[in-house]
Amino acid sequence: MHKQDHRYWLDLMNQSKYRDFDSDRYNEGPLVDELETRIAALLGKPDALFFNKGTTCQLAALKVHCNNQHNHKIMLHPQSHIAQDEQDAYQALMRLDGCLIGKPDTPISLEDVESVNEKVSVLVIELPLRRAGFKLPEWQELLKLREWCNNNDVIMHMDGARLWESANYYGMAWASVANLFDSVYVSLYKGLGGMTGALIAGDALMLEQCQIWRDRLGSNMWTAFPALITALIGIDNNLNQISSWVNRAREIANALQAVDGLLIETPQTNGFQIKIQGNLYQLNNRFKKIAAQMKISPCKSFAAVPNSKLLFTEIQVGAQHAQIRTQELVQFFKKLTAAK
Repeated sequence: MHKQDHRYWLDLMNQSKYRDFDSDRYNEGPLVDELETRIAALLGKPDALFFNKGTTCQLAALKVHCNNQHNHKIMLHPQSHIAQDEQDAYQALMRLDGCLIGKPDTPISLEDVESVNEKVSVLVIELPLRRAGFKLPEWQELLKLREWCNNNDVIMHMDGARLWESANYYGMAWASVANLFDSVYVSLYKGLGGMTGALIAGDALMLEQCQIWRDRLGSNMWTAFPALITALIGIDNNLNQISSWVNRAREIANALQAVDGLLIETPQTNGFQIKIQGNLYQLNNRFKKIAAQMKISPCKSFAAVPNSKLLFTEIQVGAQHAQIRTQELVQFFKKLTAAK
């Protein structure tokens, strides 16, 4: 699990070459320039704009797109992060209307968008659809969605919080995937392992308009150096390792699929869900006891799967994945299921 104490962050920054850069002020400075330039290059976009938080990053982008399209209706999956985890901010703050499409636990398809009769301005595709089990649409489906957007004058926006972890599935560079989209949001603290932060990448005019909304949404930070320094370290140290994390996730999932009582699909990214039947309270009590006994914390506690008798948790492989051996994870979940 991605959990670090204060000393970790302080040591990481103190040992970094970026600590000697001049300080940033209100989202300007050499660290900001370095980060925005590198992310834009990685995504093959004209430019990128730093935000302290992914939520405000996407709210700004969606508002700008909708204003430019003179239509405040966006199309998104009901299990997407924007629909599930932001307290309906796109509606309450930005006065945008949501058109929720897509089948449960399945990424948005061409069939889904073609079933909508009303005019929308933006189609949001989350890569991967985390709440559905880190699932990705197939490449040919993405091409069909791009063509549909072109034919219907719809902006195609990527919620790419985990784009770094997704490109491996397509066997393509990040820029090749990002090229299908008009704008791309990426996170700095998930796969990259930064402290916080996000960027939106797109054309210069769109980002100039996003900058205004960044200020309006309270994201014009006096300084953001911890996010900037740790993000740049993440690009240097973690970015090229992510494909190996995806391979490790598949190795772990394959081993756990042999444990009786666990339901696991083959991962498409570095994350996957583990599903199980049982009593939520009892299962999580056993989970905590086994974690304390074995002194490992492989994932969060279990939660209920909506409209199902199943319970689920997630495993996400990151920079510290080598600290827990696959056989330890197998032993952990065998103990968990044996006590049912």
